[in-house]
Amino acid sequence: MKQRKPIVIANWKLNGGLDLICTSVASFIGKHFAAQIAICPPYLYMRDMLTFLQYSELQIGSQNVSRYESGAYTGETSAQMLKQAGCSLCLIGHSERRAMFAENNEGCQIKVRTALNHELLPVLCVGENQQQRETNITEQVLREQLRGGLTGIDLHGKDLCIAYEPVWAIGTGLAATPAIAQEVHQFIRAELTRIFDEATANRVRILYGGSVTKSNARDLLQQADIDGLLVGGASLDPGHFVAICEQASELAEIDD
Repeated sequence: MKQRKPIVIANWKLNGGLDLICTSVASFIGKHFAAQIAICPPYLYMRDMLTFLQYSELQIGSQNVSRYESGAYTGETSAQMLKQAGCSLCLIGHSERRAMFAENNEGCQIKVRTALNHELLPVLCVGENQQQRETNITEQVLREQLRGGLTGIDLHGKDLCIAYEPVWAIGTGLAATPAIAQEVHQFIRAELTRIFDEATANRVRILYGGSVTKSNARDLLQQADIDGLLVGGASLDPGHFVAICEQASELAEIDD
């Protein structure tokens, strides 16, 4: 039986608008979830989401966070700003940020530390691409990303999430089977034990993200080391996303 509360995070990426906000909010009206649910809209719509969700249990997250606290950094948004805006968590090192904007492990470590300092829940994303998987270096890649992003981080009294996103499965319709995902999540938890300690590793929630749908959500969440889901394309369909959240909550209530 899991002791970790499931978490489901919607990553809207560069999508959505006021129409999606309205339909998403309407889909959640009157619903209670035993799982932790968060939506990461584009920056521009955070305030609108918070206004609509102020009496809701849903949380708002950021798709990114600056490594800088303040200064002449055009286009950046600091952890302090996000916290003051009402954000609860932030994604760090998403595969698209790594691939398209050259984010590296060192920068991710700075962002994790900054988020923790401002009481934001950091969700550090790790994962291998298709070539890396085919050449059997998945564990090496994940080890480098985890150690590079977390070494020296103090988690005493603080929370952290890891999101495993196999790059080869993002937006392709190819999802890792529950068994494959569990194997990788188990490796990640073992690596967290080496970086921190067993007690800390056992309380860190590890999410799966890679073509998550309502059809595979339950099977994924039933795996011993899969504690939540990072949902991309499916989260843009409010009804579909609610169905995923409901499955996570049903399993959370069973574990309770």
